[in-house]
Amino acid sequence: SLSNSDIAFWLISNRILPPVAIVLPIYIIFQQFGLLNTHAALIITYTGANLPIAIWFLRDYFGGIPLEIEESAFIDGASRYQVLWFIVLPLAVPGLIATFLIILIFAWNEYILALFLSGADTQTMPMLVVSQNATRGPQWWNISALVMMMIGPIILMAIVLERFIARGLLVGAVKG
Repeated sequence: SLSNSDIAFWLISNRILPPVAIVLPIYIIFQQFGLLNTHAALIITYTGANLPIAIWFLRDYFGGIPLEIEESAFIDGASRYQVLWFIVLPLAVPGLIATFLIILIFAWNEYILALFLSGADTQTMPMLVVSQNATRGPQWWNISALVMMMIGPIILMAIVLERFIARGLLVGAVKG
């Protein structure tokens, strides 16, 4: 029989597998379904590739939320959904945001899968940066501008979301 730790190890081991090892079967599957050069192919692939690491991070984070808090809410008459929406999720905001940022960076910077699954209509930022290597050599000004455009939204999002992470760290603090 499988234990929770076996399933968790299987999930994280899928993330260890290099994308180049799975790109050909994924390419053939999307070719058979006519999904090459579509946003759906990229969304499905990035979700499948990054979901194991998100589950791994959030499993540990949700496991760290004290069970006594949930039990006391049940004693006070809260339903399972009320406990989830009003107690567990607010306590999990820092973990959710940190996981969101990590997964966003992984998907945003991914190159190998995008190379095979995307085309001119669905080009990702890494593909656009690489395409700046013209016949006259690398177009450094264009590459520099594109890289700044590529990292700008991520840095801005991290700055905006940082205050939520900091606020979430103080949720259980007691004034003394």
